Amino acid sequence: MIKIGDYFQGFAVKVLADVDVNKLSSNQHEFNGSKGFRDLLGTPVGKTHLPTKMAYLDDDLEEMPELLESSLTWYDTRENHPTRGAEYRLLYLSEAERVIYRAQAGDTLFLAKEKNGDLILVIARQGSTILRQLQWIFDVHRENETLFVTTDMDAQPGREEMASEELLALLGIAVDLSDDDLLDTILRRFNDTLWPSVVDFAHFARSMVKHVDPVEDPDGTLMRWVGMEHRMFRTLEKHRISGRIANGFLDASGGVDVEGFLNFSKQVRGRRSVRAGLSLEEHVSSVLSANDIRYVKKAKTEGKKEPDFLFPSKAAYDDPTFPPSYLTMLGSKTSLKDRWRQVLNEADRIPDKHLLTLQPALSEDQTAEMRAERLQLVIPRELHSQGFSPAQQTWLMGLDDFIVEVKARENSRTSTEGISHG
Repeated sequence: MIKIGDYFQGFAVKVLADVDVNKLSSNQHEFNGSKGFRDLLGTPVGKTHLPTKMAYLDDDLEEMPELLESSLTWYDTRENHPTRGAEYRLLYLSEAERVIYRAQAGDTLFLAKEKNGDLILVIARQGSTILRQLQWIFDVHRENETLFVTTDMDAQPGREEMASEELLALLGIAVDLSDDDLLDTILRRFNDTLWPSVVDFAHFARSMVKHVDPVEDPDGTLMRWVGMEHRMFRTLEKHRISGRIANGFLDASGGVDVEGFLNFSKQVRGRRSVRAGLSLEEHVSSVLSANDIRYVKKAKTEGKKEPDFLFPSKAAYDDPTFPPSYLTMLGSKTSLKDRWRQVLNEADRIPDKHLLTLQPALSEDQTAEMRAERLQLVIPRELHSQGFSPAQQTWLMGLDDFIVEVKARENSRTSTEGISHG
């Protein structure tokens, strides 16, 4: 589990008003400080300049946002007027307009103070999934309050590692999930293989997890398997690439090889992304097989369409006399963004799609759109309370629910065939 108290001293959350972001309403380049910001930033003496990384976040992000390196100035506008009450302001530079002026009234500002005292300022679009995710990781439930501040980081709950790692990366925070205690065990098994195959590594990770039962607890088992592999791969990755980084990136003439560094970084990110998706499929396959579910992976349906899982078989799908009501498809994605729409175009004979994901905290607008498109989300049960409203939770399926549904269809079809042949 990840706790944000390991990375931040405290944070403030402010719902922005028109005067904060509309340059027609105000041209002062500052936010009203109020007592809340004082709790986070302390009482300024003179003008305090605070290094700050800034970004505007919405659901259109395709990759990591570029964080603007800037600063904020924290000061009391009435410091030289002791007879009047203090009036605190948080001033931003004109270069920050390209972040601040993307926002609209109703968007939410998150201001987090890192352990070293630097600040991170991000603004999330109102009603977006990224806002829901930030509220989840910071454990903010006061959505209607103008300003909420906390410095009690010990009270922050632990969060699921994979989703937290990805979300904190958006804020420019690097999370080290490697575990040195696992390294010797991994190297004994894969010392002669630079990068083990996804199948072999996933199988080995499952063997490392004790006291789980994919039949009695498919949801919990899947989470333990995926979590173990993720931590093991980060451990192996750190070991494999640390030497390359330590040797530096130099070209043939001894100069800094910028392109070499960028290509290496791209390879690392690409390997992470590809392996995460494929390993999730491997673990889902093992859960399904343990439950005696009939399925086929990556079967072509129409043209190049290739759902991750097709139930009960490709032969059944290709048989025009096989009723579509007994067919099921399941997509599998570690996280969603807008990629969930890809599932809608797979397996034309199956109007109601299923999609398994490990992503917590989706906006109600997004899940409403999924329901309208006849897409049912399948999320491990322990994530149902992680950033989902009570109404959303009643709609979500766990992996255990999905297994029950597929088995019911299979049993119903078998019973129908028995009657027809009786």
